[in-house]
Amino acid sequence: MAEAMLSTSVSDEGDDSSEIEEELTLLDIPWEDVIFRYIMPCLPLQTKFQLRRVSKQCLEMVTLYFSINKTVNTCRIANKMTTGAMSIMTRNNTSLHDLVLRNSKDWLTDAVLRPILKQSPKLQRLDISNCSSVTNSTLQVLGVNCQNVRTVCLNDCHWVSVDGLTVLAIQCVNIESLDLTGCWGVNDEAITLLAMQCKKLQYLSLAKIYGLTDYAVSILAREATSMRHLNIRGCWRLSDDSIRILAEYATNLKALEARECRDITENSLYKLRQRGVKIDVRPPQPPRGLAGLRHRSKRLNLQI
Repeated sequence: MAEAMLSTSVSDEGDDSSEIEEELTLLDIPWEDVIFRYIMPCLPLQTKFQLRRVSKQCLEMVTLYFSINKTVNTCRIANKMTTGAMSIMTRNNTSLHDLVLRNSKDWLTDAVLRPILKQSPKLQRLDISNCSSVTNSTLQVLGVNCQNVRTVCLNDCHWVSVDGLTVLAIQCVNIESLDLTGCWGVNDEAITLLAMQCKKLQYLSLAKIYGLTDYAVSILAREATSMRHLNIRGCWRLSDDSIRILAEYATNLKALEARECRDITENSLYKLRQRGVKIDVRPPQPPRGLAGLRHRSKRLNLQI
């Protein structure tokens, strides 16, 4: 990126022949108040790295920006990222609030992620969905060093185990949103502990955890009283029993995803619908003939 040039001229009204020209570059604009706040967030990540190569001052500016930046999001170029680039972006940063590394299969490992978490006590959001080369040791580091984290996304992280989720539940009690979709290694015991520890939990996805049973959902209904959105899609062992308990105890529930749960029927979902809970399963429609008969019967004036 070439440096932007701003030219201003100041002339002396008393002497037309004297003219002072002052040239300002991009680097003369206040860095933190203007460039970091309004310009850098609009630039693609590749452009920021190209800017580092323009001059020593540009390198200094981008390095400072990376050191105080509160958001790192690589999901759009996850397949092009490298461990070296991630090191440059996070090496001296202790102010991270949002770390989004979704779909980083090829390069993201424990060795890359753990040092970042250790120096990020202010972290609020971590998204490592579909990152297959990370292990439960990263969750342990997260639990110890980032206890104020609010949102954790582990969608399709099949490596998540009971031990990893246990550490997260015990250490990170302020979690409000947790996505465990496709975390097959999680069981009722871990979900029960999560419900008892994380009282601020508002969103929880347990979709495609095939070992999940009614016992875990019933504990969630009783203990996770702040729950507003629950996703149990594809949990085929669940039945109407757990949904009835949800309807009775989960008074703050506003949305339920229960598609592909073969033993959950309208018999239990009806109570939630009456409360205004949004459900992704459509209610059964009456037969066309019966619906027409009901419609016509309203217009009939029967006389005996």
